[in-house]
Amino acid sequence: MRLFLPNTPLKEIFLYAVFKLGWSEMDVIASAPGKVILVGEHFVVENEPAVALALELRAKVLARERKGEDRYYSRNFNKALTVRQGKIVQGGENIDLFRPLIRIAEIIREKAGEDSNFELIVDSEIPPASGMGSSAAVAVATVAALGKFYSLDLAREEISQIAYEAEKVVHGKPSGIDNTISTYGGAIVFRKSEGFIRLNVKLNDVVIILADSGIPRRTGDMVLKVKKLKEKYSEILDPLYHAAGHLAIETARALQEGDIVKIGELMNMNHGLLSAVGVSNLKLEELVFTARQAGAIGAKITGAGGGGSIVALAYREDSERIVSELEKIASRVFSLDIAEEGVKVHET
Repeated sequence: MRLFLPNTPLKEIFLYAVFKLGWSEMDVIASAPGKVILVGEHFVVENEPAVALALELRAKVLARERKGEDRYYSRNFNKALTVRQGKIVQGGENIDLFRPLIRIAEIIREKAGEDSNFELIVDSEIPPASGMGSSAAVAVATVAALGKFYSLDLAREEISQIAYEAEKVVHGKPSGIDNTISTYGGAIVFRKSEGFIRLNVKLNDVVIILADSGIPRRTGDMVLKVKKLKEKYSEILDPLYHAAGHLAIETARALQEGDIVKIGELMNMNHGLLSAVGVSNLKLEELVFTARQAGAIGAKITGAGGGGSIVALAYREDSERIVSELEKIASRVFSLDIAEEGVKVHET
């Protein structure tokens, strides 16, 4: 399945149309973009830099008043959870799906100093467990929506930090890069101990292609697997991690300079490093090499690996051919532009 989702007025119209039924003045819609880690995943967990791009594929969250209880509903999973006075009264079997959102609600309510009830409706374009930052985008959009619902004037830094607390519920020890790029949009170079720097990037001649392997995986499990391998072979892998950090810095420089060929070469190198730490498999290798053979400038695993997606950088005029070849072996393919805008609350 090919999905082209350019940032056009029609997309905004659709966004509102999804939620307008039953609309009231108290309702709030927020959205946040997905992401792709261009280089640096896994290594970023151990405080090496990584480069991420926000993508025009958004998670949308509606928050509205509800009497007497809180209700969480995911349109994507068609699952709901109802909580009354701190106790689950319906949908308890779905608690794991909504636990991060419950954590966000706890933090927001504490900041607001009041506890009026709400309904949250999540509707995301971002496929889960695909390496595209689905959980972080939902978390960021939820923070923005609930913050506005409770009349809090949250700075972007606060939104990102609260979303990071929700990401801990999902991933255990997240790097922080997903919530950061989803909050701020555009392109960033990120280091856990230092935060992030926004990059001035104009990639009008290229598109980002993501091909989903169709293999589900849990990010936390893959992070733990790599962590154990590094602990076992630290003298071997420490230099590899440092090399990955230098590679990320060179990629950031190439992005600023608009050196597309160099970016592709560095992506290919990074794929080799990810294979070395054990997060590739036969399906991911097939997708990577299919993209390269079809004309991609660079292609690699993105996200945790073990499943999920690969990312390819392609000149716009070559993208149709690359997408067509990937569609033959991928469960779905996305051809996307970079999202310059991060989280936003939509005016009604």
